[in-house]
Amino acid sequence: MNRSVSVTTGARLHFGPLSYRPAEGRHFGGVGLMIAEPGFELAITESADDEVIGESLTADRIRAFVQAVRTHVPDANPRPVTIRVVQAIPSHAGLGSGTQLGLAVARSLAELAGEGDAPIGVLAERVGRGRRSAVGVYGFAAGGLIVDAGKHGGDAIGALACRLALPRDWRILLLTPGKGRPGLSGRREEQAFEHLGSTPAALTDRLCRVILTELLPAAHAADFETFCDAVFDYGRRIGEFFRPVQGGTFGEPITDELVARLREQGIRGVGQTSWGPTLFAFAPSSEEANVAVERIQHVCSVSGETLEIRVVAPLNSGACVTVHS
Repeated sequence: MNRSVSVTTGARLHFGPLSYRPAEGRHFGGVGLMIAEPGFELAITESADDEVIGESLTADRIRAFVQAVRTHVPDANPRPVTIRVVQAIPSHAGLGSGTQLGLAVARSLAELAGEGDAPIGVLAERVGRGRRSAVGVYGFAAGGLIVDAGKHGGDAIGALACRLALPRDWRILLLTPGKGRPGLSGRREEQAFEHLGSTPAALTDRLCRVILTELLPAAHAADFETFCDAVFDYGRRIGEFFRPVQGGTFGEPITDELVARLREQGIRGVGQTSWGPTLFAFAPSSEEANVAVERIQHVCSVSGETLEIRVVAPLNSGACVTVHS
């Protein structure tokens, strides 16, 4: 009987990096959060030939990841597999789809090759993930609120500085503007980084202070208001650094206007995930999330903004991997 593996992941929010091209110290780093939805669900079965069943873009990415694994560890190759995509994260929306998909493929192939204990850093290297941010890598392994300390010297991925569970009653609103451009990726992302100068040391110091003295203590104490203020402050500060290449503090100028209107409605913990276009906002409960949705819909009805809204829970555990013999 052919063996099979099923993998279900969450998605990743990224609040922003800690540094870029510093004169000294660690490179990249940052903070982010795993959320329960959307996620990838893959069904992988040993078969006669490699085959991927699913939407074309996701299928192409899976084929590339499978080839990367086979090239990287030729002596530990599992048999060919059929991979069926049951559910997928939208690409280039700021939700870390590439890392979650790549690690899901790497982990499933490792399981079938008898390498179920392969470290997460090794899996990430096999599929070329974590070269900038390691938040999604550690999030795939353990979920929760992740602080990536950044890379030092020749490190393959950034070091895990901290991982905390977020209060399970809290909710996250995903806000995707209908008119927003896709988040930067591939060559466009590389060009954006090429045009950026070094992060000022004072900015990195301030971001570290926000994380250490405000964000993490608030998450640990379930202090919702302080947490929201810290998230917004962090995103605003690093967003100003990226303004020259993305057009606004929170992506495009139109999204800056949206963030301002949301905060006027009392929705304080607003930010941009990665390159966007998705924005996020926090609510202390499902009930309060529903109230926030009504406020956001009111803002959109007045401004004419088209906005897709989704309410999701934090994910405080790693990807679910099940092996079927």
